[in-house]
Amino acid sequence: PVPHAALASDRFDADATSGLGPGLMGVAHHLAVYSCKGGVGKSTVAVNLAYELANRGGRVGLLDCDIYGPSLPVLLKPADATVRRSSKGAGMVMPVEHGGVKVMSLGYVSPESGVPGSGPGGGAAVLRGPMASRVVTQLLKGTDWGDLDVLVLDLPPGTGDVQLTLCQDLSLSGAVCVTTPSKLAAVDAKKGIDMFDKMGVLTVAAVENMSYFDCPGGSRHRPFGPGLLG
Repeated sequence: PVPHAALASDRFDADATSGLGPGLMGVAHHLAVYSCKGGVGKSTVAVNLAYELANRGGRVGLLDCDIYGPSLPVLLKPADATVRRSSKGAGMVMPVEHGGVKVMSLGYVSPESGVPGSGPGGGAAVLRGPMASRVVTQLLKGTDWGDLDVLVLDLPPGTGDVQLTLCQDLSLSGAVCVTTPSKLAAVDAKKGIDMFDKMGVLTVAAVENMSYFDCPGGSRHRPFGPGLLG
């Protein structure tokens, strides 16, 4: 069984999160992709961003930080999604490699690990916020990422424990906000920008997803209105 996060109820090995620093030593930059509203296409943007950076010659990793609803196993289908042990240390594992990008998600971790919700088609991850943060921390620090120019972090929706933990544990190089033209999404996007600003992390870009579509006749339609970005 994969050694990731061997949990039993609310018990957690503190060494799993505090002693796995070597996995991140070769990572130059950490870039968070966030939204405070679910269903805006944040994970799709994070995947496309990671692969575009790789296409431009970057050494890129992508971490799915959503414990309750991991998206990478749905968006990416590696030929070999087996998570294997790393020789770097006890409890360390290698990321899955797909299309030139190193990826990791709770959805790739063996169900035998004992983490609720792990594995492809895993059930509900019934975890309190602090426990979810610890699982994310182990996925982050317990993965042997090797040498990377940037590690893209696909954050879960909201401004909760996972976001705060990553902002405190990492020196984020920047963040990308994803929203839609919907007023509800725009309001929450502004809250996210404010949160990251208070944490000292610069939001370097805002992506307005589902903004418009071009019809074959050449006209452009904005079904949700002008949106946040005009």
